[in-house]
Amino acid sequence: MLDLRHVTFLDKELFTDLARGEERELDLVARVGSRSGRREVILVHVEVEGRSRTGFDRRMFEYFMMLRLRHRCPVLPIALILSRTSATIDRPVHVDRVLGDDVCTFKFWRIGLPRLSGAEYVRRPNALAPALAALMTPGTTSRAAWKGECLRAVARARVDAARRRLLLDCIESYLPLTPRERDEFERLTRRPEDKELRRMRKLWSEQMMEIGEKRGEKRGEMRGKREALLSQLRVRFGRLPADVVRTIAAIDSARRLNALLRRVVTAPSLDQMGLSR
Repeated sequence: MLDLRHVTFLDKELFTDLARGEERELDLVARVGSRSGRREVILVHVEVEGRSRTGFDRRMFEYFMMLRLRHRCPVLPIALILSRTSATIDRPVHVDRVLGDDVCTFKFWRIGLPRLSGAEYVRRPNALAPALAALMTPGTTSRAAWKGECLRAVARARVDAARRRLLLDCIESYLPLTPRERDEFERLTRRPEDKELRRMRKLWSEQMMEIGEKRGEKRGEMRGKREALLSQLRVRFGRLPADVVRTIAAIDSARRLNALLRRVVTAPSLDQMGLSR
């Protein structure tokens, strides 16, 4: 058994795929103690996939070997699949063969969340349970009522504000409602006894407002950079062609705007700025 009272999450585990020249980042790796038999430290590696793709079993095997070699301790590999095409819970097997002979057999746990019964999870004391339950089947419960159940569980979870926001974000992302379902959900929030649901709805609204404000600040910063670039270009080169003004107005990359602001100091002509006439 795992001793979940003491869990240490590792910083981003990065590996370079030398064959493909790609850098891979593992979704989650945690150091957990064991309570079965002799006490030992185990690495729990969790990968989250939209669907189980071709070659995924081999990739899990490669991650397992990399973690085992790097940390020199047992590794428990788990894949969470978000597609209904996956089985509920199974143990895929990857076999490495050489000259027709099996030289290495690897198993991992694969859990298809959408095929699990959410009712068995949403009431569990684990704070992550309601967020995972949002990905599971609600059974005979309507999606709107199920979303309300998940949000009430988040309201009761003993977590800080930052983690509560993350749980809300997961539920809102993975349990979207149709217009008709949203109408049903709105009726639920208006029930006098449903204070928890109204509190979560208010918290989510505040979160969306904060995100909107940050995006607005970013747009304001970009607008300032564009105006500064236009001003400096006019000082250097005089009146600007209309298509150059339109090109600058369409730039949505802060990096490119910064590069153009640096270039305007030394560019001998407007053509050298890389802005088409």
